[in-house]
Amino acid sequence: MTTQIPQLGVDGLVQELRKGCEAVALSIVAALAENAEVVPEPPAEALTGAVETAGRAVGIEHLLQSVQLVHAYAVRELLDEAERHLPASDRFAAVAHVWEVLFAIVNQLYAEMTREFSRAHAAWVTSSAAVRMELVQDVLDGKPVAADHAHRVLGYDLTRRHTALVVWADDLEQADPGRLAGCAEQLLRAGGATGTLILPVGRQRVWAWGSSVRGASVTPPTSTGTPLSGIRVAVGLPASGVEGFALSHHQALDAVRVGMLSRTDRWLFDYAELDVIAMLSTRLDEARRFVRRELGGLAGSGEPATTLRTTLKCYLDTERSLNATAELLHVARNTVAYRIQRAEQLRGGRSRSGGCTFRLRWRSRRSSATSC
Repeated sequence: MTTQIPQLGVDGLVQELRKGCEAVALSIVAALAENAEVVPEPPAEALTGAVETAGRAVGIEHLLQSVQLVHAYAVRELLDEAERHLPASDRFAAVAHVWEVLFAIVNQLYAEMTREFSRAHAAWVTSSAAVRMELVQDVLDGKPVAADHAHRVLGYDLTRRHTALVVWADDLEQADPGRLAGCAEQLLRAGGATGTLILPVGRQRVWAWGSSVRGASVTPPTSTGTPLSGIRVAVGLPASGVEGFALSHHQALDAVRVGMLSRTDRWLFDYAELDVIAMLSTRLDEARRFVRRELGGLAGSGEPATTLRTTLKCYLDTERSLNATAELLHVARNTVAYRIQRAEQLRGGRSRSGGCTFRLRWRSRRSSATSC
């Protein structure tokens, strides 16, 4: 979808569209499997994209075009399945039912998405956030923006040293821009920020920047903090000036991408820990091949492989100290020694800190990166 409609490939919108596609797909499958009538209203997840689009300068025509693409894909797949699995005598009735269900759902989506977009867009264009977001987008796109003009519009000094955050909610129940903005403000102030800029991006995400009046870097949040339930945070590296404002933000977006792919329950995704993973995740198939190639049998998904990876990582983090590893993992020293030996056997080579695998920087400074 984003290949054919690149306007939809912006921060946060892709994830919401994916949720919407899954919800609609389930509605289609349920209606076909149960031979039931189409539900009068589309699932809530399918309408979130319309609201998120309004705050990102993406036209409703792009969203409706995505519905057309999904519709064409669903028709093609379902007709192929009908031809593959149904006898010729039953195909006509099945195909007719497929068309009826799909067109009913698409018509509902068109009407409801247009209505939701119009409502959200009307509220957005009359807000001060729209003016500020337009200027911020110019900065992020590298367009020339006078620092004094930006200061007047944004109430934030672009000439300082910035640390960027992206704060988002896991699901619609947690979606409250005020709540997300409050979390971003709290984290930035706790890190020493004397100036902050916080912009809502739809209902489930805010972009935020913090800077210090003395030019010192705002300290990124730490994973030992206690964020609000259901909220996740990505943070970029501190950087100076207008270029640093954009750079730190783009790094935070890269950390968001890792966070959206993560299956862990962690809440903080710091680019300082995830830079290599963020770069690898732009080509997921290649990244998976890299992991399998470097870890060998250690890349397994079962509990034994997970235990061995955890032990090996702790062993490397402690400068290959069996005693320190045993103490941290609360196991016997001989158990650690056995696990390290077994890990090396599965990997197919000795675990040397200078080896290719450990270009991923499995050190204590980046200890949380591998848990993604």
